[in-house]
Amino acid sequence: MPPAVVQQPQVVAEPEVVVEPQVVVEPTFESDPFINQQILAIEAFIAQHQIDEAGLILNTLSFNQLSIDQQTRYVLANANIALSVGDGQAALTWLSGEYAYLFDGLPLQEQIALNLKRAQAYEFSGRPLPAARERIFLAPVLEGETAVFNQEQIWFDLQLVPQEQLLRLADRESSPDLNGWVQLALISMTEDDDLRRLLTAVEQWQLQNGGHPAAKLLPRSLQMLNELAISQPTHLGVLLPLSGPLEKAGNAIRNGLLAAWYQARQSGKGTPELTFYDTATNEDIGALYRQASQAGVQAIIGPLSKARVRRMAEIQDLSIPVLALNYADNRIERVNNFYQFGLAPEDEAIQVANDIWQQGVRRVMIVAPASAWGERVSDVFIRDWELKGGVIASKALFQQPDQYLTNIKNALNIQDSEQRYQLLRRKLDQDLVFEFRRREDIDMVFMLAFPAQARQLKPILNYQRGVDLPVVATSNIYSGMDDPDKNKDLEGVRFVEMPWRLSPSPIKKRVAEAFPDSIDNYAALVALGVDAYRLYPRLPQMSAFNDVRIQGVTGTMTMSDNGRIQRALDWAEVHNGLVRRVSSSELME
Repeated sequence: MPPAVVQQPQVVAEPEVVVEPQVVVEPTFESDPFINQQILAIEAFIAQHQIDEAGLILNTLSFNQLSIDQQTRYVLANANIALSVGDGQAALTWLSGEYAYLFDGLPLQEQIALNLKRAQAYEFSGRPLPAARERIFLAPVLEGETAVFNQEQIWFDLQLVPQEQLLRLADRESSPDLNGWVQLALISMTEDDDLRRLLTAVEQWQLQNGGHPAAKLLPRSLQMLNELAISQPTHLGVLLPLSGPLEKAGNAIRNGLLAAWYQARQSGKGTPELTFYDTATNEDIGALYRQASQAGVQAIIGPLSKARVRRMAEIQDLSIPVLALNYADNRIERVNNFYQFGLAPEDEAIQVANDIWQQGVRRVMIVAPASAWGERVSDVFIRDWELKGGVIASKALFQQPDQYLTNIKNALNIQDSEQRYQLLRRKLDQDLVFEFRRREDIDMVFMLAFPAQARQLKPILNYQRGVDLPVVATSNIYSGMDDPDKNKDLEGVRFVEMPWRLSPSPIKKRVAEAFPDSIDNYAALVALGVDAYRLYPRLPQMSAFNDVRIQGVTGTMTMSDNGRIQRALDWAEVHNGLVRRVSSSELME
């Protein structure tokens, strides 16, 4: 296992791996030297990441014709192949359950390596809590760099567990080590909007849990808290369009930022001086940056427009950190002190792909508009999906409402069924009782659509024999308004959405009272402003450690290697015309 924390595995095309055999508990076959040579070759290919070659040889072996030692190596080879392509569920099938008896007699070091593989399989399958449990169990027998990496990975895994699940676990967990880790993780989640309070809470936890492994050696991202707390910017510059065509968008972000600033101030937290710069009055973003720097600004939020963000990224030697509120070209290399944060639907498409893959979905039908936007976002989903080894079973690319029915029919192969009916009817020269059928090779539908479009597309899908197909979508499908009469046409659709639009909060209430126009028409941009204010103090920490997660109103925020803020949104479902939260594990129910 390489010494690097796994966030989302890079997956190559899935090789053909032998179908799971029937297990014979007590085989009597003696070890065949030729088979030993084959297994050695398989293991060598896997070590060299030549997965297809390993799979081809593995396919020639019969589990029931192997000795116990050969069966053990055969099972481990299958598990390693599954892990190499990021298929955690397949790896767990080989490492647990009916094959577990094969590992009982292994030496201690091999048992340790096996359990580390099992933890990695849990991580790949999107089950961070079992992964953390496995690693906590192993921690006392690990040494050196492996022990340090394992401890960092425990922390990384626990940051992925929902807060509600950790709270339930804290009430009933009996293991002192796991309970201590859970308490520390809860502190990092509940105090993440105030660095000084977070630092105090962590220090108090250390005093109360002096014998805990994490108290002796804190996760590296927590070790940085003291440095962050004493180096907070005291003067913040905000570059937004406060006039011109983007004035309302700029004002919405400003209102969200001001709401977060006032909330912090009223809670007794330290707040920086704020200076706003209107980017609509000056095309030269470099000049505004220099003006802010000369005025003593220590950190900058903005600009907003993609063109200005791109020009900001081209400035050499940014002396003060910049949190841009949009994304420049993906091809731009990492720029020191330059970070990007936005609400890109492409990121939502990737999250949908990741989450449904972890739930076992493999064949997807795409429903998306035949527009530049629809093609751009769906192409991101398709690239990510096919990289994992998934299959795009069909596409329904729509334009005008009068084409929706034809688009859906074609994607489901309903018209083929209708043509067969017409052919039979002509041949037999009589009316027939005929049930039209759709294609059966679709696990799930990924829908890219806006509310009015989706309210027409989903009923058509239902009527065309697709009522049993699960439908997932990006947040674009939801208007943000609870309207049971209209939303009943979206019944059962599950989609990703920012917490801001799913539940009330004190800061949301404050914005609604102070800036009603912003909250009604630009709610997502208000939320962007709130989270931009929460992010700027933690940028150096997020840049250094990928286990740092900020619980924001736009989602759970992390930073990629190129300085882009990534959001993990909540899942929601339309149920009886109303929107309710669901977990990603419920997507296939």
